[in-house]
Amino acid sequence: MRYKRASIGVYFGMQHRTQPRRSFGMLMALLSCLIAGCVTKPETESRKVLPAAVQTPAAPVQQEERSIKIGAKFTLHSKILNEERPYWLYLPQSYGSNVFAPKKYPVLYLLDGDMHFQSASGVVQFMSACINGNIQIPELIIVAIPNTARNRDLTPTHSTKGYDGKENAAFASSGGGESFQKFLKEELISHIETKYRTIPYRILVGHSAGGSLALDAFLRRTSTFQAYIAIDPSLWWDDQILLRKAKSVLPKANDLSDSVYISVANNPLVDPSIGENPCRNFAAVLQANNSPRFRSKLQYFESENHGSVPLLSLYHGLLFIFDGYKPSLGSVFENPSSMKDDFAKVSKRLGFEILPPEEFVQMIGVEMLYQKHRMDKAIECFQMNVANYPQSFDAYHTLAQAYAIKGEKALAIQNYEKSLKLNPANRLAAEELKKLKQP
Repeated sequence: MRYKRASIGVYFGMQHRTQPRRSFGMLMALLSCLIAGCVTKPETESRKVLPAAVQTPAAPVQQEERSIKIGAKFTLHSKILNEERPYWLYLPQSYGSNVFAPKKYPVLYLLDGDMHFQSASGVVQFMSACINGNIQIPELIIVAIPNTARNRDLTPTHSTKGYDGKENAAFASSGGGESFQKFLKEELISHIETKYRTIPYRILVGHSAGGSLALDAFLRRTSTFQAYIAIDPSLWWDDQILLRKAKSVLPKANDLSDSVYISVANNPLVDPSIGENPCRNFAAVLQANNSPRFRSKLQYFESENHGSVPLLSLYHGLLFIFDGYKPSLGSVFENPSSMKDDFAKVSKRLGFEILPPEEFVQMIGVEMLYQKHRMDKAIECFQMNVANYPQSFDAYHTLAQAYAIKGEKALAIQNYEKSLKLNPANRLAAEELKKLKQP
């Protein structure tokens, strides 16, 4: 197996790997959404120092940046399909951070990737990157898979009939879904999980024929994916063969532990017996097998048609999969430690550990410290980050700052020293430590 980098006009945020993260504006903007008015300057001299993540100076502007970079194109040679397969990659905002601790990410595999990559990246970024203080889902890596032979790869069986029941020569190559899924499992996923920091929690997203392939992957019970979003799937395919398979397979299954979300669009030009009804019937079979370990949902979008439904479906599908992830700001500000129990519950349901995001917890702590003047609550937040991210120099730096403001000199010195041990280049911590150690 080999891969090569292809040059393109868009590229994921690799600048974070070589330049300091400019998070002052970001954090201040987030805080301003949570309070009335702008962030005011601290009143005392000791409060003028902010966490390292907030203080990072901006590098001199040498040349105007003329492009917005969201992803990268790569090519992977597939022995299974005997062809070069492109894939497009989106890495989360925090992936290359040199301030916050490195972490691992679930992966969203996106079919028809050439059509949906930009919109999907925007949806995921907005829902996960703490924009406006908003975290509805964990940050995700997106692997978008452009088509090379769509009618071959995204059809689970061979059939030459269209949705109207008439012969269609375009489907002469159909039925390659099994080989395509083998490529996903044995080559693409293996490659991604070797090259990037991932959690073995994978979401397969497909629209139309891609939605049918996602449901076929679920029915094959290979455990390749743990969640599926099927957007207005073409369940009319091959005389509704997937519906018939679901009725046969699912009642006998005793290991269902996935999440399956199906959306249906309002397609007035298509007979409901061909478009809408098979989706509803498939969802009914799923829901008959719902359990604490297996969850499914059908959502109908009356105002959307087959072409417009993907964006809202992805948004609501991810909300369904990660239900319970979004913190209640009221509860968090009153009792920051409530996040521990909430995230533990989501982790147990999903089968992998999800920690409260370091950036979000820091944001809450900074707000507690500088705006609400609730010192103990702020320290509680910063202690949570230290416990969850012991390799984060910034977590210790922020905790040290809070202790210094509180007057706990020994604890401030102790945590500044830990921050410097993890990052000797943390100039701000070195300066504060020097001041604290002065007679």
